[in-house]
Amino acid sequence: MKACIAVIGAGGKTTAVRSLAHRLSGFSVLWTTTTHIYPAAPGDCRLLLRAPAPDALAAALAVPGVVCAGTPAGEKVTALSPEGWAASCKAADYIVCEADGAHRLPLKLHRTDEPVLPAETTHVLIVLGLSALGRPVGEVVHRYALHPAWAAHPAAPVGVAELCLCAKEAAARCGVPKENIRLLFNQADDKTRMEAGRQAAGALSRQGFACRVEALQKDDAFLAPWVLWE
Repeated sequence: MKACIAVIGAGGKTTAVRSLAHRLSGFSVLWTTTTHIYPAAPGDCRLLLRAPAPDALAAALAVPGVVCAGTPAGEKVTALSPEGWAASCKAADYIVCEADGAHRLPLKLHRTDEPVLPAETTHVLIVLGLSALGRPVGEVVHRYALHPAWAAHPAAPVGVAELCLCAKEAAARCGVPKENIRLLFNQADDKTRMEAGRQAAGALSRQGFACRVEALQKDDAFLAPWVLWE
């Protein structure tokens, strides 16, 4: 395996996973999760496998292309079996794993048992949604009440300081070195969001984090090379 990329945070995780899988599809790629995701759409993967036997999964990953695999959980899929995961680590060139949940909100805080990073993780991409700017923390931050001040004042608006807090909290939860982490301020769809994202990225860059301010829906070509340091 060349790399196992864990994607966490909020505000574009699934878009980021789709982008990474697509851009790496000249290799053998596993698209999976340690939490719960909707399976990849047919156009986004070569093959969708639900609860595959380890040998079948390894065979599917023996050729280039994107294989989405997991254990059925209603309309979604959850983590592979330990045996399936072990087979994937041996067979795939790249694993792209959504390792966090945010209930479709643009920002989040983490419980002590989150995120759920695979032990084999080599790279972490943290996504933060700039659509949260100016809106109440209680409406746009998943698990906002984990922060005492936000729990007491859920109407407080999201600004640059709040973006930075969510970014640093996520990075601290990863338990991996800063050089293995990328912070993506996504949804920079207008000048206001772009400027706030640049302010947050600048502050965190001075603390040693690698940051980008982008709009993945408009341009994702940068993502895979940046995450993989190429």
